[in-house]
Amino acid sequence: MPTDAQVLIGKVLQIKDKLYAKRHSIPTDLQKEWNTLDRKTACFESDALFHSAVKGKKMNKKINYSGSVEELSQLVSRLKTLNKKVNITHVHH
Repeated sequence: MPTDAQVLIGKVLQIKDKLYAKRHSIPTDLQKEWNTLDRKTACFESDALFHSAVKGKKMNKKINYSGSVEELSQLVSRLKTLNKKVNITHVHH
């Protein structure tokens, strides 16, 4: 069974994927929030594993996240809020 942190990381990745697909539609007034959240969640992305791989060595899936489950939960909330705002502005345009 997945831990709370694993479930939250999955939610972060799902919402971030949705936002990444709409990144060109994010209004300029929300770009700063998107950039901040993008940086804070970069350690969860699969390409982070690719960039840390070393030829000839066994690769372990390690996530360099030192925050708590509570902080992960806050990241999920912020991403959900941003996604809703982007959806609303996208519909109005």
